[in-house]
Amino acid sequence: MSSQSEDILDFYELEAELQKIEALATPSEAHGILCGQLSAGFKSDQMVWLKEYLPNLGVKGEPWENTRDWFFQLHKFTLEELVDDQFNFMPLLPDDEDPLDARLGALAEWCSGFLAGFGGAGARKPEEFTEDALTALRDIQQISQVDPEIDEEEDGEAAYFEVLEYVRMAALMIFTEFALDRDSVVPPGATIH
Repeated sequence: MSSQSEDILDFYELEAELQKIEALATPSEAHGILCGQLSAGFKSDQMVWLKEYLPNLGVKGEPWENTRDWFFQLHKFTLEELVDDQFNFMPLLPDDEDPLDARLGALAEWCSGFLAGFGGAGARKPEEFTEDALTALRDIQQISQVDPEIDEEEDGEAAYFEVLEYVRMAALMIFTEFALDRDSVVPPGATIH
């Protein structure tokens, strides 16, 4: 990951950008919505995408140019992570030093956002889903409803990382299944490593 993508693909950086535009969505939910849209194969130019994306974040009006450009970079780098054959994609969540309940709550918000973004990108026929994709979507839906009030014990940390890894791989599998036609998903000029 380049230093520029590391600067953009950061939970706290996204949080700051969302505050600038007075978004109602949390950083995890906002990233989940974007990943859900991309995983559903949402195709459009960046301006059309942004006009669809921002209302999902609870943003009224259009962001000024420097913020708009920042969100274009978020879209680009998130897509690059999703198509990366090294499987480096990671949901944007609080750091490991944050309390476990905050991280678990953020993971639930990410899952909720993913489902909203995936569902909002267009209706799909039941026959378009493999059993694996249906299972993954059901599991993500269940994780979106998890109670973040858990014990901060060692097994709680281990369980959190297992669930996070499952969500990460489920999202990649759904992306691969529904957005496999990468030429139609990757915006012109994007660099895929």
